[in-house]
Amino acid sequence: MQVMTNHLRPDVTKMTPDQKKLWESCQGMEQAFLEILLRQMLSTVKGGLFPDSMQRDIYEDMYRQALAEQMAKSGDVGLAAVLYRQLQQLSEGQSQ
Repeated sequence: MQVMTNHLRPDVTKMTPDQKKLWESCQGMEQAFLEILLRQMLSTVKGGLFPDSMQRDIYEDMYRQALAEQMAKSGDVGLAAVLYRQLQQLSEGQSQ
């Protein structure tokens, strides 16, 4: 079985502890963005199989959160990688 690599993601195994913290923060930002995006997308769909209720709202929130977390961890969206590279360049420029 061939392991596919994601060229958008930086190599976490070669990061310093500060770089890992920055990467995790960038993934958190990507996750928050994806949660908002998914919430807005799913709000356009009215009705459905189950009636509106507080339980349904809680379930949908949990589902969106889990989905956004998995999407951010996969690195396929690439927002975290772009943020990381830009913030890394800024921090390197300030340290000189």
